[in-house]
Amino acid sequence: MEQVKDKLRQQDTIDKQGTTVCLEIKIPSGYINGLVWGVQTARGSGFFVAPDKIVTNVHVLAGATKVTAMCDQTEEPYTIEGIIAFDDIDDLAVLKIAEERAPFILGDSNTVRKGDQVRVLGYPKKKVSTVEGSVHSIRNSGKHLWLNFEVSEGNSGGPVLNVKGEVIAVATNEAMSFDNSSPNRGRSISSNVLRSLLEKTGEVESLDVWQKRSRIRAYVAAYEGDDNRKQGEYKEAIDLYDSALKLNPDLTDIYNNRGVVKMSVGRYDEAFTDALTALRLKPEKFSFIGIGAFLAWNWEIVKVLSRRIFLRIIRNILGQGFWLAIQTRVKCSLAKARTEQGNIAEARNLYQMGIENFTEAINQRPKKAKFYNERGWTKYLLGKLEAEEENEVEADMLFQAAISDSEKALQLELKKPKYRSAFYHTRGAAKAGLGDHRAAIEDFDESIRLNPKKALFYQDRGLSKQALGQHEAAEADFAKAKELDPKFKQNWKNKPAKD
Repeated sequence: MEQVKDKLRQQDTIDKQGTTVCLEIKIPSGYINGLVWGVQTARGSGFFVAPDKIVTNVHVLAGATKVTAMCDQTEEPYTIEGIIAFDDIDDLAVLKIAEERAPFILGDSNTVRKGDQVRVLGYPKKKVSTVEGSVHSIRNSGKHLWLNFEVSEGNSGGPVLNVKGEVIAVATNEAMSFDNSSPNRGRSISSNVLRSLLEKTGEVESLDVWQKRSRIRAYVAAYEGDDNRKQGEYKEAIDLYDSALKLNPDLTDIYNNRGVVKMSVGRYDEAFTDALTALRLKPEKFSFIGIGAFLAWNWEIVKVLSRRIFLRIIRNILGQGFWLAIQTRVKCSLAKARTEQGNIAEARNLYQMGIENFTEAINQRPKKAKFYNERGWTKYLLGKLEAEEENEVEADMLFQAAISDSEKALQLELKKPKYRSAFYHTRGAAKAGLGDHRAAIEDFDESIRLNPKKALFYQDRGLSKQALGQHEAAEADFAKAKELDPKFKQNWKNKPAKD
């Protein structure tokens, strides 16, 4: 078998060792006051773990109004008799099927080691595909295997195979990270957790009856909360996460996601409490083999506690104005992550909340130049988002407002070069957003004169020179930015130069 490490590859495949299943799910497309409006089709994965049993994830099935299991080769549906076992905490469900097909062989997940080569079979599209890579880490005392590559949503419930073709885990979805970084590693439930569940199979329960269980309805409430979060409706999202946890208080991901939303609205103490609860619900037991995961888990707890203490100190010492500024920086960081994840409505709402926070901070400290500039920079970031969404009128208004704020900052701060360089850069970036690249370059020149060690200043000046057709000068600026910060990259292109 070809060894592929740290690389994602997809290809059509027919596996000879067992039978995969494409699950087509009819799910609500949205909710209004708890009532469904519209139905959409989603796709998940499963596989035969016994001649008449299919395993998948609970989250694939929860809330479905209809589930169809089919072989992608013939597109003929299997007859689902119902649920015979499920583990809502570890996100596994076993379906009883009337027909029989060749099952996969379950391997021993206790033998898996970091770096082992694996492949995931699943249905991000209508035909089965495979993604290859390796095991990144083993967590939750062996219950979860994390992979070094992303796993698409349609792969949820699919088998994770070792080089022998044995199932050593079941792919599942990725939780939102508490620090809001974009997901870049797949998560899976180990085969030994599945093996334990298979020993507990019972009488067949219809899917309709199973969907009414409170611990399954918790998933549905969480989905609705996720929808509200993505629209920036944070209060409603938190209320729904609260409802979900009343129905099922053991679901780690809901604590984690609720904590992220509470961070967004500045309820930091509650957010850290949720983050700690999520960590403690998935503890790492000490072992010599798993000492790395044990230390990493403890370090995560230390980081959360340290951040909580730090923010309390900052809030008590610096005063309300600075506290509002810190809250806004957090919101801008979240907004950037949401933009990268494609959640534009939430990102837009976060930037708007940030602008409001800086306005309140300015009311607290009307002579603080940095507050004006940071509000201007937040307006610029929102303007950039609107420009990327082709909302040109809104973008131009925000760029003009950013220029006004940066000019106010320059009027208030006449001496400190480090601050003034940032103020000129904000004004230059906003002018570039408007397509006035010659004026932008003048501001970038001044920023670089005052602070010649900032890679972003050279990069943005290079973009404006590029827009004006000054390609050699632009390349020199890009090279300088790379020299100052080898990891630096800037993907956004400004509006073309005005005639």
